[in-house]
Amino acid sequence: MPPQFRLRPGSVSDLNHAVRLYDACLGSDKLIQLLFPGKREQDPVAFKTHLYRLYAKRFWSVEWMFTFVVREAAGGQGEEVVGFSCWKKPAGEIGFVERWFSIFAWVAPIVRNFIALQTKLFPTVDLYPATAFDRCFPPIEEALFADKKPKEWWYLSTLAVHPSYQGHGLGGLLMNEGLDLADAYQQKQQKKQKNEDDEVRGGKVWLIGLRGTDRFYTRFGFNEVGRANVGELSEWDGGIVMFRE
Repeated sequence: MPPQFRLRPGSVSDLNHAVRLYDACLGSDKLIQLLFPGKREQDPVAFKTHLYRLYAKRFWSVEWMFTFVVREAAGGQGEEVVGFSCWKKPAGEIGFVERWFSIFAWVAPIVRNFIALQTKLFPTVDLYPATAFDRCFPPIEEALFADKKPKEWWYLSTLAVHPSYQGHGLGGLLMNEGLDLADAYQQKQQKKQKNEDDEVRGGKVWLIGLRGTDRFYTRFGFNEVGRANVGELSEWDGGIVMFRE
């Protein structure tokens, strides 16, 4: 890693950075136009408020993990957040205590319900088009995972590096951190199942890529298995579903 960059876990104060980076990296994608028609351009504050609530609900869920890459200023005088990743962990990666008895586990449902109530009572976008993905993808996911166990898979929801810092290998750093965790989880599962003699395989990870991202992901062992640009999202020029197993 270049000495001026480092990875660190996300905090609540980083959610605004997640929104900023998502908008800078992915905001011009056709998917955003379909989910939020005209909203990003006409009312960017409302658009970003909706994104903030989405990421806040994920942050306050034990299933989701945020990692940020920061650029340290000379002499240790502050930092600049330049990229992040958002992963959903498999059910088996979440310990019993973490899920049910940690302080986070008790507070998180209250916060999530409050955010959900905010979204319902005070929506900042038209919720019907914004939830098109929730209607279109479940049948595709069911078909793709017909002979698999989706609860054993890691899901990469977002990987974004600010355009000013792309080309420095920071996306690879974020990706490799998640893949290392997925691989370690896979090895633990094999030991639990007493499959030590089986060939050690990489962790099971899946994602849905935007247009032109498939070349990046294939470098990490991902292969295209389907498309998510169907139905209401048929005009989307992305939607590549990729598996790495």
